[in-house]
Amino acid sequence: MRLRRKSEAPAPVRRILVGTDRSETATRAVRWAAQMAERYEAELIICQSVRDGMDKAATQRELAEYAAEVVGPDARTLAAQGNDPARVMTDVAKEEDVDVIVVGSVGMSGRKEFLLENVPNRVSHNAHCTVVIVQTHLDGGKR
Repeated sequence: MRLRRKSEAPAPVRRILVGTDRSETATRAVRWAAQMAERYEAELIICQSVRDGMDKAATQRELAEYAAEVVGPDARTLAAQGNDPARVMTDVAKEEDVDVIVVGSVGMSGRKEFLLENVPNRVSHNAHCTVVIVQTHLDGGKR
């Protein structure tokens, strides 16, 4: 491991993206991302993928209400069109020049989930930036 010299500052964290489907486990990831954004004085972007046939404008309104309730008025919300949530996250992260993507861990364990390439796994393998996978199991991760 190479130690960083004092003159080599770590890259700043300016924008943090977190995806949600507004479930209880996703809300845990959103709250974690909000704490990280506060700690780094970074912009928080909360994103939800909008599948074909869904009302994007209605989803955007509902997402804004959700964000205000869960983390307060400072987060920016974005309802993004796409049937593949992992692809939506990585595309939005690139478009928004995001430094960190936060995803929840639900679905991260087990052979079936691995073979199906779950959302957190696919985001972590395809993102252009750092990805933080947050423990979001309702039972504290005990399976």
